[in-house]
This record gives sequence, C-alpha cells and structure tokens, in this order.
Amino acid sequence: MYARISRLIFCFVLAVGFVTVQANTLHAETLQTVEANGITFSYIEEGTGPLILLLHGYPESARSWHIVQNRLAGAGYRVVAPFTRGYSPTGFSEEGDYSVRALGADAIALIEALGETEAVLIGHDWGASTVYEAATLSPEHVVKLVALSVPHPLAVGDDPTILLEAPHFVYYQLPFIRQWVAMNDFQHIDAIYEEWSPTYDVPDSVLADIKGTFTVPGALDGALGYYWSLFDEELNEGRASSPETVITMPTLVIAGNADGAVSIERYAAAEPAFVGGYEFATLENIGHFPQLEAPEEVANLILNFLKD
Repeated sequence: MYARISRLIFCFVLAVGFVTVQANTLHAETLQTVEANGITFSYIEEGTGPLILLLHGYPESARSWHIVQNRLAGAGYRVVAPFTRGYSPTGFSEEGDYSVRALGADAIALIEALGETEAVLIGHDWGASTVYEAATLSPEHVVKLVALSVPHPLAVGDDPTILLEAPHFVYYQLPFIRQWVAMNDFQHIDAIYEEWSPTYDVPDSVLADIKGTFTVPGALDGALGYYWSLFDEELNEGRASSPETVITMPTLVIAGNADGAVSIERYAAAEPAFVGGYEFATLENIGHFPQLEAPEEVANLILNFLKD
C-alpha cells in the first residue's frame, strides 16, 4: 500500500514538474538590461534590422506587445520592448520622477543606449504620451511614430471633461490609493480591464503578469507615480509636448471605438497637430488595449504604415 502511495506521489510530482516546465517554456523570455537616462532598463528584444521601440502603458508590461513584437521582428526589424521606468524588473526613479518629460527623455536615451541614432517609436497609453514627448523633444531621433489609445495633447488641451471619461486621474491622487488598488488581489486591475475594454475577455495570464509586477516592493508606487507626477508642476517644467506643439514625422494613431477610457471623438480634434503626415485607424468593437485585443490587426496596420 505504502509503495503504491509512493508511486502515486512520485507520478504527481513528475506531472506537476512537467506542467511547470511547459508553462515556463511557453512564457520563456530572455531579458536584457541597458543603462539609459539614469535608469537600468530591462527589455525584451527580437529580430534584426532598423530599430523599433515598443513602449507599454498602464496597467500592463512589456509583455503586452508579445504578438505584435513577434510580427514586426519577422518583417525585418530589431524590436525592443522595455519595461518602462518604475515597472519591475526595470529600476525605479530615485527622485520619484515619472513625468512625461522624463518618459520622453527615456525613449531618446534608450535609442542611443541601444547603439542607434534613430528609431520608429510605438507607444500605448502612457507609452503614447511618451512617444509624443520624445518626438517633440528630439525629432531627429524619430523616423516614424505610432500611438495607440491616447490622442495628442491638442485633443485635451484645457478641457476638464476628460476627467469625466478618465476619473482615475483624480482618484489616483487619494492618500490611501495604494491600499485600495491592492485590495482583494488587485481586483481593481480586473475592473480597469472590464471598464476600459468591455468587449475583451482578458486572459488570466495578462492579469497575472501585471499583478505580479505590482507585488514587487515599490512597483505600485512606480506605476501610480505616473499619475502623481502629472500634477507636479516642477517635474513637468520644460516638458516638450503640449497642445501647442506639432509632430513633424509621419504618424499613425490607432484607437478602438469601444474604449471606455478615451472617447473616439477626441482624436479628430488632435489631427492638426500632425504636420508631417497623419493616418488614423479605428478598430471596431475594440477597447483600450488594441495590441492585446487585436494584435494581428494592429501589427498589419503598423507594417503597412512602415512600408509607406
């Protein structure tokens, strides 16, 4: 009897080990690091050729680009997806600076740190704000620009009604917000995906990835720091992008018409900011996370844009 139990336990351990190894293999990745703008960035790299930087938003990580990154790399590009400042395993800002000004400088510094003089910049959510800033700050480093799910600042200007669409910009300023976001295994993150992408059945792996990131000590402060820095005048002093600035390189903007965070109508107001060529693509029944919800369609749009 004991021998039989021992064999069953042994088989169970082997099975668990197999599943674990298989899961690790399916999600295997080689992270590299580079120093840029005073931060140690971890990043995922695929392919060879002209450089493309993929900059993620909130609440997500560099892994949200996996399918798009693979497609772009297969088309002959060197595609780098960094974990942006404050998102582990990338380092945190010692000064607590997660301003758009710092993010734009990060993108330019990453191009140089990766040994290149220019790149295609692609950003989603906060990554979109980053690429607008980088393209305004140092246009000679940016060949083409792609922004997902966030319009140019011209679309918002001094219009306070944006806070009705995206009230998290306000309630993330509350003093107890860290504890609230982390409650019940970060149930707030589930709610964000449900609200911002109501047509998207978010995979457990996507939620597990970002929740795992936020459990790293200091990481939640890093992610929320983007929102805290937005209202810090000192940190935003000298910011390049504003409603008055223009984007001088060819730009593609992609948005879902089911986005629960940003109204699709706002993008039309931003069109005059793009003086170097502009394309706008609307994705039907897609919410705030197009690269996760419709990665093949997003990749096709980007590749067609780069060919042009």
